[in-house]
Parts: sequence; structure tokens; C-alpha cells
Amino acid sequence: MRDSDLARQTDLCVKCGLCLPHCPTYLKTQDENESPRGRLSLIQGWARSELEADQTLKTHVDQCLLCRACETVCPAYVPYGEIVDRFKGGTSHQPLAHSLISRSRTFLIRKALDRAPGGNLETRLLAAGQSSLLRRLARWMGFGGLMEGLPKPLPWPQTSARGEPGTEPAAEVQLFLGCTAGLMDRETIQSILLIFEYLGIPVSIPSDQTCCGALDQHRGQTDRAQKAMRQNIAAFSSSPKTPPIVSFASGCGAMLSDYERVLKEEGAAAFSQRFRDISTFLRATPWPEDPLRPLDQTVCLHVPCSLKNVLHQEQAAGEILKRIPQLKVVNLPSKTKCCGAAGTYMIDYPEMAKELQEDVIEAILETGASAFLTSNPGCATHLRSGLEARGRGDIEVLHPVTLIARQLRNT
Repeated sequence: MRDSDLARQTDLCVKCGLCLPHCPTYLKTQDENESPRGRLSLIQGWARSELEADQTLKTHVDQCLLCRACETVCPAYVPYGEIVDRFKGGTSHQPLAHSLISRSRTFLIRKALDRAPGGNLETRLLAAGQSSLLRRLARWMGFGGLMEGLPKPLPWPQTSARGEPGTEPAAEVQLFLGCTAGLMDRETIQSILLIFEYLGIPVSIPSDQTCCGALDQHRGQTDRAQKAMRQNIAAFSSSPKTPPIVSFASGCGAMLSDYERVLKEEGAAAFSQRFRDISTFLRATPWPEDPLRPLDQTVCLHVPCSLKNVLHQEQAAGEILKRIPQLKVVNLPSKTKCCGAAGTYMIDYPEMAKELQEDVIEAILETGASAFLTSNPGCATHLRSGLEARGRGDIEVLHPVTLIARQLRNT
């Protein structure tokens, strides 16, 4: 056997097929190789040395969105996401064959992951996203959907709460930014800082933090992912206190909560246990009486796959939005599947991502909502791009906490 432990994990799958109606790629293709049990069978064959990790096998596994909807319905509790990550890590020395443009995209994505958020490069990219010429160049490079879905340019939030090392020990909350914050989440960060200030909660942003590691982990780049994890553990452990670590991007949150399992090192368990999703944190935080202004509006609330299938905290955002008087919150139908963003999936597999995006866009439009709320910046960017393409850029896409911040009284 190549990997007896991985083979043992795949043996947990009894091939019952209960996962099939919940798998977005299987529903689109009707191909067993594009289903959870099909991919597990392929990985099992590789782990047992019965199959080679050739381009066909690796592509079928790589085309998984890792939405992990299959895990929520699996009667055998197969750790599907962990199995796929382990397979990708074990075959990372046999990379998929890609074009020069594709390899260039991967290089640029890696460079972006290594940068601290809030830099001048991100500001220039946000401005470039408004240029039709540069949008055409981005489409040629395969970044079209990303660039077209970026929010309008905003300055990087300037506040004394932004973590200087000397202020970190006094923090009641530490804020995790992630690698996309500078491009996709500037208004979300400002909103969170405003809410914390309103509630009297001191906050710091450790300056040495980096990418959560999810994108590298799911690409099989285990060493790079674990390096990022160790850096974050060190950055958020510099305070003598152990305040909650709050994240507002559900994809990052799913990874932060998994440090304990992935690293199995001292400090990893304590780090994961300190993690809080922003909506869950605000739901548990005492608020003053009648803190929010009424808003007579209908909004559509999206629950990202990472929040629903990994963190299992899908209720919190809807509950904090109930604090806005007169607001009507409409959820997407339960039949709605992954939107197709899935980290870099929308860049790597744009055709499938587009099909999945269209399904969610149709569901949004059917609600008649004037705004769309989601807790994942990748989903927000992907769906904002889709709404723009449909001529519905009037439907604003934002994080739930941003709507909360806008309705704060006396601000």
C-alpha cells in the first residue's frame, strides 16, 4: 500500500450514495467520478497502489469544490475533506499539467497570500478593477470574474485599534484578517471596528498574522499551509491574555477551527478553541437596548458552505439581523448548492463555477431582495460579478455585520 492510513479512512465509505443529491458537481455532470463516493473510490485505489495518480484521476479529485455538503449527510461520518487534503498532499510532487497562463495565475495567487493586507498593491488593484481595459486583461488571464466582482475602492481602515504590538496585551478581542481582507473586505473590517467601538470592546489586529493556510492546504501544499498556521499561532499568542480570535470570513474560520487537527502541535488546540465567527460572537455579546435604527427593506441571506457544513454556525447571522427593526430577511432555498467560488475554484474551473453561480443568482433574483448578505468574501466577489453580468448591479452585496454597522444609532 502507498498509504495504509488513508486507505483505512476511505474504507469508512460504504458507497450508499446518500451524498449524491447533495454534491454540486455530480448533479451537474451525472458522472460518478465527480461524486464524493466516486472520488473516494479513486483515492482508495491510489492509496492501495491499485491506481496511479495520473492527470485524469487528479483532475476528478481537484474538481471537487470541497463544499463538504456530503459530510453533513454521511451516515458513516466519513471525513471527506480531510481525505481529499491528505491525497492532494501525498501527490503534490505530481502536479497537474497546466498552461503558462494557469501557472502564472498560481504564482500571482501565492504572492498575494504572502502579503500583509492593506498594502498599496491592493489599493491599486481595487482601482484597476474599475478600468475596462484592465478588466479585459484580467479576463484574458483568467481573473475576470474576480476583478469584476471586487467591491468599490475604499481606503484601508485607519484606527487606533489596528494592532500595534504594544497595544495587544490589553485586547479583549483579536481580529483575524486573512489574505483577502485588503481586496474584498475593507468595509467589513471598518464595520466590525465600528461595532466593537460602539459596544466598548477593545480590539487589536496582530501585525504578524498571515493567510489562514486554507488555500495552500486544499491545494496539497501542506508545508506552506503549516508554516502559515504556525506563524498565526505565534502572532496571536504574543499577548499574555487569551482573548477570543474573531474572524469574519467563514472560509478562514473553517481553517482556523481546524488547526488542532491539522497540526497536532502544542498551542494549536488552544488557538482553535479561541476562534469565534463574528456573527456567533456578536450574538453572544450583550447589547444596549434598541441599538439599531429601523430599516424597511428585504434582504437575501446566504449561508456559505464553510459556515454551514464545516463550522455548523448557520443560524447566528440571521439571529443578529433580527435586531434591525422592520428588516425582512429571506433565506435562499435549502435546495441551493455551492455558488462555485470555493477559494480559487472560480479561477481554476470557471465553466463549472459559472454554472453553479447562475443557479444561485436565479435564486437571489426570485427573492426580490434589494441586498444580498454573505459571510464569505469569495462568495461575495463571485456573486457580485454574476449580478453585474445580469445587469443587476443594483443589488448590493455585503457582509451581514456591515448592515448592522450602518444601522447603529448615534453613529
